[in-house]
Amino acid sequence: MVDNTKTTQKATRRFSLSWQLSLGMASGFFIVFILFALVVTAHIKQYYGMLPARLYHWLWGTVFLGGLATFVFAFLLARFILRPVKSIETTIEALRDDPMTDVRAQKTGPNDEFSDLISVLNRMIDRLQNLIAAQQQFVSDVSHELRTPVTIVKGHMDLLNRWGKDEPEVLDDSIKSSLAEMQRMETLINEMLNLTRAEQIPIENVQEITEIGGLTHRVFENFKLIHPEFIFTFDDDLTQVANVKVRQDHMEQILIILADNAVKYSSDRKEIHFALSQTANRVEIGVQDFGEGLSSEDAVRVFDRFYRVDKARSRAKGGNGLGLSIAQRLVTAYGGEITIESALGSGSIFTIRLPLYREDAAHGQLSN
Repeated sequence: MVDNTKTTQKATRRFSLSWQLSLGMASGFFIVFILFALVVTAHIKQYYGMLPARLYHWLWGTVFLGGLATFVFAFLLARFILRPVKSIETTIEALRDDPMTDVRAQKTGPNDEFSDLISVLNRMIDRLQNLIAAQQQFVSDVSHELRTPVTIVKGHMDLLNRWGKDEPEVLDDSIKSSLAEMQRMETLINEMLNLTRAEQIPIENVQEITEIGGLTHRVFENFKLIHPEFIFTFDDDLTQVANVKVRQDHMEQILIILADNAVKYSSDRKEIHFALSQTANRVEIGVQDFGEGLSSEDAVRVFDRFYRVDKARSRAKGGNGLGLSIAQRLVTAYGGEITIESALGSGSIFTIRLPLYREDAAHGQLSN
């Protein structure tokens, strides 16, 4: 408590930058004008003799009033120039008291160095709060989703500890069930980590360019190979090379999630359709299945974390309800959008739209 009081008193008695600038400019004025007055007086004495005392009084009075006027002007000017500093200080104090505060520094002057500093500070706070929110969400997801498998494994271990280790059938069943739950926990944690990373992509720092046509064809051919029981078709309407400013591994992950989802929820009609096209400034990728489909209520929530239309059936198929959330957050992070069109019993169409990038021949750079 004593330390806090001392700190507050020191902050109250501090020599502010406004006073420093004001006194510095006033002192500079005094020194320059006094030297000027001495030189002028010496020259006048040399040619005209002694000056009247009244003239000396006026001369030094002018020096004093000029220094005072300079001090006041410098103080007001410094206060005006340093207004953004107060806003920055208020914002940092609010961030210290509440890391999730909505307070942001405001630009109060022209487009200068302080404006650049405020922009950097606000972006840093936004980035920090996104990381904090992602961490909190991750902890919440882990605690919520891992509660059931941990309870199951604990139950089997308690069973074995009491009497099950003496029964070969019970021992075998408990070990298999526990291993299955451990495998599911491992998959779940990896997916949650991928989801957290997808929410933290600083798109302005991504420089990798991906050629979307070749990548989509590669994913298409891979799924044809690993799912020979399905019929895969591809409508490629691209007339030229289509580039997107997306990391290749992220783009491939998005397509694999959609294709795997289409395979997983296809029923009697085992057919998957890929489509690829582009407009003036966007590239569009579609993945269509002819399976179970979704109702309008489910389609609205299909991108939510851990949302499963039929939890028991989804879990039996290996779903955790995170794949589409990861895909949506990756697409959104890169400035695109993903939509779904679906109807019960008629399948679903997922469409990805991403900004199209072309090489600027004049500057050798990529432009939107």
